[in-house]
Amino acid sequence: MTKARSLAEDSDEASSQLILGCSHCIDQCQQLLELLSQEDYVASSKGNSSIGAHVRHVLDRFHCFFNGLTEEAINYDARKRDPEIENNLSAAEFSVTSVARRIQSLGETDFHDKVVSVQESVHHQGSSVAISSTVERELMGLITHSIHHLAIIALIAKSLGYSIDPDFGKAPSTIVYEQI
Repeated sequence: MTKARSLAEDSDEASSQLILGCSHCIDQCQQLLELLSQEDYVASSKGNSSIGAHVRHVLDRFHCFFNGLTEEAINYDARKRDPEIENNLSAAEFSVTSVARRIQSLGETDFHDKVVSVQESVHHQGSSVAISSTVERELMGLITHSIHHLAIIALIAKSLGYSIDPDFGKAPSTIVYEQI
């Protein structure tokens, strides 16, 4: 006989998985940054972007999330777009470490069924849109958004001659599917 899981147990499991997912994305950033030279971190790819630009963008969204968490109002348009993080490998490493710590310090009271207002521009010809969301949903969004940029980062790193783990920047569902 299987034990029925309570909503609280499911919520605890989801919370743990979301923290693990966010941590994994930031850990991937951290591991790659340890391999890169300053020159390669800022090198422009064929798409006129750099690893630094994508790392900065990933971190920007995490910073917006954490900055809005206390007020229960997350504004993804309030990104700092810090050129220091985009252009300085050491600054990026420091910021990645800071975000990793903040993810690990998230507790049950930070997000269990917590409703937040989320604001973001969704079209260049109009005002930003504010909607209700949950902290859990925003964490899931941070994971999928980060994976998308990590996949692009992997392509750039490979084009620069780096050997990258085949699962770097790959969606968890794809990794599971490929193991079948």
